Parts: sequence; structure tokens; C-alpha cells
Amino acid sequence: MRIEPGTATPKPIERWPKGPLRAVHQVGARVEVTWADATAASMPLVWLRDNCPCHRCRVASTGERRYFIGLVDELPSASSCMLVDGKLSIAWSDSHQSEFASTDLASLAATAGRTHKPARLWANGFAPARFDHQVVLDEPGSRLAFYESLICDGAVVVTNAGGHAGECARFIEAIGAPVRATPFDRVHDVDCRADGYNVAHTDEALPPHTDFASYQWPPSGQVLHMLTNEVGGGASVLVDGWQVLTTLRQHHPGVIDVLARVEVAFREHSETAESWCRAPIVRLGPTGEIAGIRFSNQLMQPLDPTRPDVEAFYSAYHTLARALLDPANRVTFRMENGDMLLVHGHRILHAREAYDSRSGARHLQDTYFEFDDIAAAAALLGREIP
Repeated sequence: MRIEPGTATPKPIERWPKGPLRAVHQVGARVEVTWADATAASMPLVWLRDNCPCHRCRVASTGERRYFIGLVDELPSASSCMLVDGKLSIAWSDSHQSEFASTDLASLAATAGRTHKPARLWANGFAPARFDHQVVLDEPGSRLAFYESLICDGAVVVTNAGGHAGECARFIEAIGAPVRATPFDRVHDVDCRADGYNVAHTDEALPPHTDFASYQWPPSGQVLHMLTNEVGGGASVLVDGWQVLTTLRQHHPGVIDVLARVEVAFREHSETAESWCRAPIVRLGPTGEIAGIRFSNQLMQPLDPTRPDVEAFYSAYHTLARALLDPANRVTFRMENGDMLLVHGHRILHAREAYDSRSGARHLQDTYFEFDDIAAAAALLGREIP
């Protein structure tokens, strides 16, 4: 932070300097640090003790913290703060000694300020980026662009993946994300069949939905691989749930308040599987930002009718459902043989238009993964590519 004379609240530093320190000054439970370029920052001493970079307090290779503040009887205090050889040197009341070079402070600030890549919200007119299957596997630069599109847009299409069963699982694991198994095995077949156990195994339309909304933590990523598509109809539909919720918050903030507060039960079951949870449709982050959507008309269970807010819930739910069905918020396209669609399961709702099962075969396989693994693979590859 840059301390301005006469102001009570320091301004954030856009980029912490790595040059030498010029002065340090302890003020109560904080220390003011000034760099050679006159940039200044005020930092809590307890924060500095908790983030001491020495080998006794940190694992150098991983950055993991060894020091545990819970083992001390009282929060640590400083006996002295001095500038020694261009470094901030602190003697602590527990007899520990810390040294912070300007590069240490810059590194800590960068770590504290790290955020995910911002989402690129979209509506009608969006077209998922398309990547060739083999090129993504073989060329690191293409794979990094693929990661960025999936992370920022929430949906990408991979072409020329062929028609081999199980390729969706092989592909996602080849690019760094282990398959998340479900009661329907690692790879799930979706086709029209007389003995199908849910509506996906019919030729009926599927409304926008979240897969496995009945899990406490639904899979955050999904791959859908079209092995064969010979039917008339059956177009794939995508909706950016975060975009819809963001727009609703602007025009109908009460809708988001209700959907983020009222817990709804979801259940998915068969003769061999059972999953159930209770959670709000909208998940908010620590600062109130949209962080997730859990929407499945198919799996939603009845609310307790004696609740005083049932009518308010249905009013909000109806508003959201109508927005999800609004053509202005939907992207529709046909998946051809060998196409793969990858989506962020906590953001993108997918749907299917009805088709005529008498006109030919339509066979899709899907599998699930966790988005954290894609983000990790992208970060690791980004270190290798300038």
C-alpha cells in the first residue's frame, strides 16, 4: 500500500517494488516500510510473523507453512524492527528472528493478491472455441489456449476425436484431469433405449440443467463425446448460468437473494444408486459474487409446504427458469460425429432439443472431472511457455 500524507486509509500498491528498502518504522502493532523509490506500505506485525520466509517457518521447495500460530499462547509481538543490509529485520517476543528482503515482500503480496482468470460471460451469439483433438494433445501452445478458453468461457468444443468408446475419459486424463467416477461408472452412455433409467435415455427435450445436482459437490467439469449422430433434431444447447444470474441481479436482486438463501433438496436414484443433498440453487462467494449454480428441474424435490417462503421461492425460481429458456441467453448447435463438448459444471447449463429416434442413431458418452485439475494443468503449462 502507498501511504499518502494526511490520509487515514493507504492506497493499494498496484505492483510491489523489488528494489532495496530505504526505511522501516514500527507503529504499534504494524510496521511501515519504505522502498528506495519512495513507495511505502504499512503491514501488520502478526501477518509478518505468520509469513516468515525462513527455513524453520516455511518449506522452501513448496512454500508450505511450518510455523503454526495456534501453538503459541498469545499472538506474537515484535521486540524490535530494524533495517539491516537493506532488509526488514524483526526480533520477536518468542525469540525468533525474521528477515524480509524486498523480493520476499513482493512475493508474499503477489501470493496474497492472486485470483483466478476472470470469466468471460456470454449470451446468444457466443460460439465455443473449437480445437482439434490431436493438436491439443500434441502441441503445448494449443493446449494452453484450450485451457484458457475452457477456464474463461466455461465451454469449448474439441473436434476430430473419433468414435472410439471411452475416448472422453482418455482425453481428459491425457490433459491433466483425472476422471471423477459416479454411480454410472467412469464413462456413461446416453442413447435412446426402452429400459432407460432417466429422461436422458429418451428422445425428449432436456431443459437446461446441472448434472448430479444431488451431490454435495456436483462434478465441476463434464466431457460429452458424440460417437454417432444420425438423427433429425437433438441440437445441443448451452446457457451461461453466471451471465443469467448476473443479469437477474442487476434487474431483480431479490430473485438472487431468495435463490441463494432457500435450500432445495435434490435426489437422483436408481436400483443401484442413491444421491441426495440439500443446497441453494445459487452459491455466492465470500464477497457476494456469483460462484455457482445448481439447477435441475428433473432432480429437484418438493419443498416443505409449511415454509413461509414457498411462494417467494417459486416466484424467484420461475423468473430464473424463464431466463434460462430465453433464446437471448441460449446457444444452440449440432454436435457432429467425433465432437467433444467440455463444460464448467458449476457455471454452464447444458440442454438438448428433442429428436426423432426413428430417424437414426444418436449415441453420446460423457464423463466427469474437477475444474481445479484443469486450472492446475494450465498453471503448470503456463510456467513452461513464455
